[in-house]
Amino acid sequence: MIFQQFRNDGCLSYLIGDENTKNCAVIDPAKDIVPYLEAVENNGLKLLYVIDTHSHADHITGAGNLAQKANAALVMSENVDKQRKAAEGRGDEMSIGDILRENALVAVDKKVREGDEIKVGSLSMKILDTPGHTLDSMCLLMEDRAFTGDTLMIGICGRTDLPGGSTEMMHSSIFQKLYNLKDDLLVYPAHDYKGNINSALGYEKVNNPFFLTRKPDEFIEFVRHVFPPPVVSGMQCGVTETGTTGAAPGALMGQMCVAMEKLFRELPDDWKKWNLIDIKELKKKLEADEKVFVLDVRTPEEYNAYHIKGARNIPVKELPKRVGELPEDKNSEIVTHCESGFRSAHAAIFLKAYGYTNVRNLEHGMHEWREEGYEVEK
Repeated sequence: MIFQQFRNDGCLSYLIGDENTKNCAVIDPAKDIVPYLEAVENNGLKLLYVIDTHSHADHITGAGNLAQKANAALVMSENVDKQRKAAEGRGDEMSIGDILRENALVAVDKKVREGDEIKVGSLSMKILDTPGHTLDSMCLLMEDRAFTGDTLMIGICGRTDLPGGSTEMMHSSIFQKLYNLKDDLLVYPAHDYKGNINSALGYEKVNNPFFLTRKPDEFIEFVRHVFPPPVVSGMQCGVTETGTTGAAPGALMGQMCVAMEKLFRELPDDWKKWNLIDIKELKKKLEADEKVFVLDVRTPEEYNAYHIKGARNIPVKELPKRVGELPEDKNSEIVTHCESGFRSAHAAIFLKAYGYTNVRNLEHGMHEWREEGYEVEK
């Protein structure tokens, strides 16, 4: 597969192509279409589809111009007309009226619905309707990755207070659609403001606060306090009230995700079992005074209640920005653990992708360790 990511002031767009047929598609292009045309030409490709994952409110789309210039078909959700109607006559109070009006003039050649597939040579992208940021928001699912538009970004989700937005719909899209997808699915959003390249859905499930509030009423209350007025945020679609755009630590997370993409291609299907160590083996290693770095990724409160003697506590949410506290030698033996083995599985994936070669996850975690009566410190 031919794959290229483009970055334009926090807007992310993508080119995917089939190496055999040389057919390709561009997803969420920015206004300046020159980089996409150059990429198509330099790789000897034929651009079949230009896809907008939703109606953009924060920037002028380049989809119409790119499709026209390359004689390609512009693809959007079948709900694009509903979205444009919902946005009609609105947006001036947020200083986005001109953007909404210009984007609404773009002619859509192919409208798709949930379950449809867009084929690019041997590659296939399945449509998943995910309204919430807009009525026409959708995600594009491939075997190993998802292009999530403004529905899911890294460490946050798209704001729901723009024309056509709905917090209730966002809740449904997250927990009835995205949450059910496999954990090792790579996440490529349409926006990132901190230098990140991509994430993984399993990592987002554990670290993204939008995934942590499952009850609809609590989710709605949570979102109500997350986003400032658009005029304050400068219309960044994922900015929070504190001025951050997710918990990921910028370039550090981006470097990790480059390696993560390669790693996920090499993992077996049952990825959660690829690197397990059971409690008996770890206990034997510790009793033999072997040099093992035991990493407890639970919260400080959990760690203080009880922990394995000598274990270092770095909560999984803080791991990307605290990797400097880990052994310098990337061949060091590291065992990650939490209460059950779920959070620590993602920590192990992170460390493996970051370059540590000898990382294993404690199967069943502290639950089984204590159940067997093994020693803990308080």
